[in-house]
Amino acid sequence: MKKTKLLLNLIAVSAVSLLLSCGGNTEEDTNELNVVDTTDALSDEDFEDMFESPEVDYHLPSPLQVASIFKKSGLDYNSDATSKTDLVENYTEELTQMLNFGVYSADMAYCVLNEQSNEGRKYLQVITDLTERIGMEAVFENKDLMDRFDKNIEDKDSIEILMIDIHERTEMYMDENDMQHQQAIHFAGAWTEGMYLGVYDFENNPEKEGVGTQITEQMSILGNIIKGLKDPKNDGMDIEWLISNMENIQNTFDEFESVNAYYEDPDAEELVLTITENSELSELIKSLRTKIING
Repeated sequence: MKKTKLLLNLIAVSAVSLLLSCGGNTEEDTNELNVVDTTDALSDEDFEDMFESPEVDYHLPSPLQVASIFKKSGLDYNSDATSKTDLVENYTEELTQMLNFGVYSADMAYCVLNEQSNEGRKYLQVITDLTERIGMEAVFENKDLMDRFDKNIEDKDSIEILMIDIHERTEMYMDENDMQHQQAIHFAGAWTEGMYLGVYDFENNPEKEGVGTQITEQMSILGNIIKGLKDPKNDGMDIEWLISNMENIQNTFDEFESVNAYYEDPDAEELVLTITENSELSELIKSLRTKIING
């Protein structure tokens, strides 16, 4: 079998096909966590195609796709984990509005996938509010998305499809208005919140190795977020702190002994982080998430 390096092979698949849920395996207590199987992943050529296009040479999955990947690994719902909707009043600067648009998008996906549609509706309302502040109100201008949500609130599959529609409308709007470079800012918030939700659940349910595994696999997306944030068109925004924090997470992960050992062994098919490494990574994620939601 061909070894590939931490490829998130699920993100090229439709979000709907990722919605199968299963509990994480329970293993005997050891000093190591986060086993990542990278066999039978995408080829290097497929990986490059996935992340490159003539216009923008980085691609980011939707918050629903990331949440789906965590959900199928056994992520449980906890209402205390998501960012509070009343914090939206604190986001008066464009950057914090864009970042927390991503945060709330991830929270909405988390609620919907866990069949908490009433909570999900609250996040849809906040997202709608933020699009107006950011100047993207056209995404929701005909109010059909909220009407569809209310009509199908008990139908999980329909709500998931609606979320895909929201993501596609947002991407289309940004493409048509030459705002592709800002997608990385939105997704920086969504990725951080998704990682935080995984960390929160894993710390409270450490026996669920499946969730811990997905925390490690999501690191494969981080380089593309950083690349997007460094787009020259973002030079007018004060995002140096965000890039610095994300690069610190990336560099810390890359310097872990377990990661280096994995890359140095051509026959290795699994990456295993120690408990100490997992804890260090988790603290960095929680710190960044605090900075983002506190504005």
